[in-house]
Formats: sequence, C-alpha cells, structure tokens
Amino acid sequence: MQISSKLFNQQQLKQFSSSTEELQDLQNKIASGENILRASDDPVGSVELSGLSVVQKQIEQYERNVGSASDRLTLLDKNLENISSIMIRAQELIIQASSDTLGASDREAIALEVDEMKKEIMNAGNAQDSNGSFLFSGYKTKIQPFTEDLSGKIIYNGDRGISSLSISESRMMETTLDGGSLFQSVNNSDGNKISLFTMIEDIAHSIRSASGGVETVKASGKAELTFQNNNPGTWSFDITGNLGTKTITVESTGEDPSEFAKQINLSSAGITASINEDGKTITLTDTTNGPITIKNLSVYGINSAQKEPTSFFNVQPKDGAGNNIGKMQKLYDNNQLPSSQLDKVVSTQIHLANNRGEIGARTSSLERQTDLLANRRLAVEKNVSDLKEADLAALVTNLQSMLTSMQASQQSFVKISQLNLFDYLR
Repeated sequence: MQISSKLFNQQQLKQFSSSTEELQDLQNKIASGENILRASDDPVGSVELSGLSVVQKQIEQYERNVGSASDRLTLLDKNLENISSIMIRAQELIIQASSDTLGASDREAIALEVDEMKKEIMNAGNAQDSNGSFLFSGYKTKIQPFTEDLSGKIIYNGDRGISSLSISESRMMETTLDGGSLFQSVNNSDGNKISLFTMIEDIAHSIRSASGGVETVKASGKAELTFQNNNPGTWSFDITGNLGTKTITVESTGEDPSEFAKQINLSSAGITASINEDGKTITLTDTTNGPITIKNLSVYGINSAQKEPTSFFNVQPKDGAGNNIGKMQKLYDNNQLPSSQLDKVVSTQIHLANNRGEIGARTSSLERQTDLLANRRLAVEKNVSDLKEADLAALVTNLQSMLTSMQASQQSFVKISQLNLFDYLR
C-alpha cells in the first residue's frame, strides 16, 4: 500500500502539533512550578490533593476557632480578675468600717464606695467580646445579661447555656461561663447561696447600720432588755454570766418577754431575769454583780443584712441604784454585722478563684491544641508540596530532550517532503 504525499504531510503535522502541546505543558509546569495543572496530569494525585485541600481548610478553621476561644477566655479571666480586686477592696472597707472610732458620716462615705462596687460588678457582668456578643448571657449573646429594675434589684436576663467552639474533629471548647451561676449563685459559708449583688448590698447595709448597733452587748451587774419583734419565730442568742456562756433559744410570737425571761432563768448562766411593771422590759441581774454579755443573735427570717433592721434587742446597762450607765446598746441579727460579711467575701473569693482556675485550664488546653494544629498543618503542607510542586531539573531536562527530538523530526520532514518522482528520473 502506498502512502500519498498529502497523507504523509497530515500525519507529520498532527505529530508536530502533539509535540508542541507537550512542550507547552512542560513550559507551563516550569513556569508555575506545579507538577499537576489539571486532573489528567495525575488522576490519583489530583484526588489526593483535593482531599488534602479539604483537610487544610478544616485545620485553618480550627486554628481560627482556637484564636477566638483564646480571646474570649482572656476577656473572661480579665473581668473575673477585676471582680476579685473589687472583693479585696470590699474586705478592706469592712474591716475599716468595723472600727469603733468611726462615726456615722465616716461609715456613710465607706458605704457609698461599696455602692459603686455594685455598679462595677454589673458592668463586668455585661462585658462583651470583639463581636459585640455578651460573655455572660449564655446562648442569648445579643441580650444584656444584667439589668436593674426600679427597686434596685439586679435581674439576670440570660440563660444557663455555655457557648462552645470546635477546635478539632472530635473536640469542643467552652468559651463562656454560666453567668447565672457565676454572679447569682455563690456558695455562702452557711450553706445557702447568695448573688454577688445581694452580697454587696448586704455589705453596704451592714456598714450603714454599724453606727447604731454593737457586736456584743456589755453591762456590769445589771441591765434592762427590751426587743423589737417584726419576725415572729425562733430567736437564739448567747448570754454570759458568772457561771459561763449559755445559748438561749426562744419561740417568740410577739412583744411578750415572758418566754425570754423564763429561758434565761433556766439557762444556769448565773443571771436572773425579771419582768418590770410595764410588762415589756426584762431586768437582767448577775448573781455576783459580775459582767453580763449578750451576742450571736439570730432572728427567724433574717438571712441577710437589712437596709433598716426590723428585729433586735435594746439593752440599757444600769448601776446598782437603777441609774443608766452609758447609752442604749442595740444588738442586731448576726447577718447585720459588718464582721459577718467577711465570711461572705471570702466565699466569693473562693468562688471566683475556682472559676478562674477553670478558665486557666481551658487556656492551657488551647495552647496545647495550637501546637497540635500547627504540626498537623505542616504535615499536610509537606504532603501537598510533595504532590504538587514540580521537579524543575527533571522538567527542564525533559524539555531540552523534547526540543532536540522535535528539531530533528522537523529537519527530517523537510528533507523527505522535498522528494518527488522527478528526482528519480534525472
């Protein structure tokens, strides 16, 4: 079978076109530095690159989430640190206000500073992150968690949700704290729970009322006791006479002092109690004319410091002739005393320290996760580089070889195409 000149030329041109395309592909790979420009270059490698690209994007998102989580936790810790500083200052003010040398105006100045602390804590509770989301409102991140009603009571508007971010395929990191529990549910020393705002209010109330009350009633030999009772129920107190200290417990139903006198006489503290003609006053007499003290008053229904004390003892020390010695002494419920607020402050500091410890543990975990993600990212980038980056030396060598081959082929084609029948007839 003979091959015509036309068919020969067509075949050679097709071959030249194919070689030119291969040369162009090689030139493109050299210029881009990539070994795979399209899926047909390496189908298996293309699939692997696609999978690695997905993993890269996931790792990048996890790294962004770790950064966001770290920023939020830093803000949380900073706000708790500020509240802890406020508590330290509150402790100092309580000790200062407990001094007998301070007058009512001095204590009022201290109480005003405590009032400002309530506003500072509320401001910390309404802290926001860089995106404007509230840190302590649970899942209701766009709702201000703490507001004050007309009566001055602080209301929590958030929920108990705790926001989280994914920091790996199998792990979520909590980036907020339960604002309700953090601010509204502090474990008190008596086993009850109290809010930070109520505790600050208690401190202010106790400081203001300290000028009118005493922590311990003291008299020598004789005293007259009356009481104001707006909290019927169980009253208890410690009374000390020449025979020691006894705890008195009375079920009080009103202004009748007879049950108080009865229980004091039964206590064997070395003190006799008799009711005066007015039917409201109890005269206390130590049997050896020794000192009389009363303290640790606990009144039913009073669990915190009151703005205006409702139930208390009035004790007027007397001499042997029945004359007043000094001024009237008021003994309030223990919760009204500034010294009693110190235990609440200590409990709050422990509460805050525990929450800060939790934040610290999360932050440390994020730091370790940052290192893990960085190592994963480097490993994936290496795999991508191994698959995608071209071996320039090999490509250049291959290109030179193809150019040489193509030039030889072109020269051969030129010589062959010049041959015809007349060349043989010469």
